[in-house]
Amino acid sequence: MPWQEISPGHWQRPIGENERMIKWIGDRGHLQGQEHWSITATGTLTFSHPLEQHDLVSRLRRAWAIFRFGHPSIAATSGVDTLDYVVPTPVTLEQWTEETFHVILDPDSKVSDLIANIRPTPYVVGYYFIESNQMVLHMAHWRTDGVGALQLLNAFFAAIAADTDHASVQWGTEPARLTPSIEDVLELPLEPTPEIKAATTDCLASFGKIPGSVGLPYQGDIATSPRGTRGVRYSFSELASASILAACKAQGLRLLSAIHASLAIINLKLGVNQSIGDRGHYTSTMRFNLRPYLKSPFNSPQYASALYTGGFFSLVNPDVSWKEAAAQYEALYANGLSRYFLSARREYAIKALGMMTQNAGSTLIRSEIDISSIDDTENIVAQVHYGRAEPKGSRLELAVEDINIGVECLTRENYLFCWVFRGEIKFHLVYNEAFYSSIFMERTLEALVQNLQRALGIEN
Repeated sequence: MPWQEISPGHWQRPIGENERMIKWIGDRGHLQGQEHWSITATGTLTFSHPLEQHDLVSRLRRAWAIFRFGHPSIAATSGVDTLDYVVPTPVTLEQWTEETFHVILDPDSKVSDLIANIRPTPYVVGYYFIESNQMVLHMAHWRTDGVGALQLLNAFFAAIAADTDHASVQWGTEPARLTPSIEDVLELPLEPTPEIKAATTDCLASFGKIPGSVGLPYQGDIATSPRGTRGVRYSFSELASASILAACKAQGLRLLSAIHASLAIINLKLGVNQSIGDRGHYTSTMRFNLRPYLKSPFNSPQYASALYTGGFFSLVNPDVSWKEAAAQYEALYANGLSRYFLSARREYAIKALGMMTQNAGSTLIRSEIDISSIDDTENIVAQVHYGRAEPKGSRLELAVEDINIGVECLTRENYLFCWVFRGEIKFHLVYNEAFYSSIFMERTLEALVQNLQRALGIEN
């Protein structure tokens, strides 16, 4: 059901089934003051000419309001069964800005510590670190996905450069840009057809690949509570990145297939160390951005604040070679998603959530490294944003020097994010500090890097 105005300025729609499922997963951490799978997107900026701190902060606050005007779903709130958006007055817009946008002045503050201690909020929130010119966007996963998070980051950067006065726009027209659920975009029926039921059964069958999957050896036991989410990063040089991409092309592989294969090999190698008895397989998620499968305009950045992602589980056996794993992943990624798969999105979410709630007390622990890749990152986040022409020919240029993305993880499962930006292949491995040490995760990421280079014949 689309958004409807239920009273003047108050818009509402039912929460989508996929949003409900992901929200249930995230909300399970609320009792501990955390939120599983909440997304953090970060960008590091430089400006073509210096701005006084007061002028910069004022510009950022104006941009934050314009950001909401362009993407009003960042200010939508969730109830049990509905999402709600209220058109702001000048007073409530100021209150929302105070609540959701924060400027960090302390030069000793670190983005990593913020992320490790961040708390759930009813909206998308932003933090700007004055000392390092780093911008952090934090949001619940039910609001968006990795691609959408970076599209939102890019939209905010564009708003900073444009520096439009938020009082000059026509508030009350922005609800036209509220995002619909993936079920509505795909025009899925409320009652599943026999074909949809069959597709749902096939999609759910991939859950059967989880038992027996080996993972990393972790600290603590089943009673150990999570702490903060941390991450380790690695960036290949531009030259090394070009060599890796060329080697992938020569072998008929996309970069993601090669990385996924190395991740499988490393996970199996490390996982065997904690296995008792038979060796297990490696199970991970085949994640797909659904936007390329959607009709216009829902395939555009205009609908960044929307959960348009899907996937299924895939496994590789313990004795698989790198080439075999890479070929397997390449075939799966190349095949993409079928209309059959897409037709099951509503019913799949309903059934999967039912399975998860029924098994909420399960003692099954997953500790493998899963993977998430952001394709076409350089087409998602512009390297430079240009402001409007100023008097005397002055024009602000905002350069995005670096980006990062990750999720808050409260379990023993870990997540490798990979993307290309400014010609460099980048990795971000996130984990919970209660279960792993930074030294162990750094060594794990180093092993992955070395395996990828060795498999592709790239010299260090």
